[in-house]
Amino acid sequence: MLALSPALAQEAATTREREALPPRAANRSVQRDLLSVLEPIKRIDSGMFRQLRGVGLTTKPFGTEFDGLCRRDAVTLWYAATETTAKPEDAPLRPYSVEAQAWFHIVRLPRQALQDARTGEGVWQAECASVGNSEETDWFAAKDAQTAVQGALMLKEAVEAVRSGKLKAEPCLNIIDAKKSTCEAAILADADISKIDSVEACSADAKMLCYVVDLGSSTKLTIKGRASEGSLVPSAITSIAIEQYIIVT
Repeated sequence: MLALSPALAQEAATTREREALPPRAANRSVQRDLLSVLEPIKRIDSGMFRQLRGVGLTTKPFGTEFDGLCRRDAVTLWYAATETTAKPEDAPLRPYSVEAQAWFHIVRLPRQALQDARTGEGVWQAECASVGNSEETDWFAAKDAQTAVQGALMLKEAVEAVRSGKLKAEPCLNIIDAKKSTCEAAILADADISKIDSVEACSADAKMLCYVVDLGSSTKLTIKGRASEGSLVPSAITSIAIEQYIIVT
């Protein structure tokens, strides 16, 4: 029976070695590998609910196909009660599902993908491995690495265009200090890459780009522009609109 040591399973086992494992060894190997990419949790907390619904974990940070863009996955392990009790906190629970969301951190804003991302060159970026999961590190949600990078590039180009006076914002009636601030001033006050909460692509006409960027849990920017085929960097920003909101907790 071929059995892998923990170090071999996590670091150096080849495809051939892994495929040769019998069922029980294969199961142990993959489960061990799965645990190895997760950061340890400090405590289990049901939050505002009396009964635990899910436990959040994160993977260790790793690199992407873009030099300078790091990623981690936020994983939720979901639980449900197996029977009803008078006190929800006393009901026995079992896990039943997992859910994951990609989060990104920009060490250095890339402008193109690595030449051959399939080799693993991007995944093992040393600067991503050293990022850690500090609460001070700014992570933001996005569907994938390209959405994260292009949305951030759109934000950067749009801010520069607004600051230089080349781009005027769409009329904004919903900024918090509408009587004291212009739409452009409101954009420049919050629009920083380090404040990004999430980036999401939005619908646009053919050959156009559209991204919604949430900033600092209070501002949403909708940015539209153009880019040549295959290019991440926008060739022109055509519009930017700002919306501000207050989150009530």
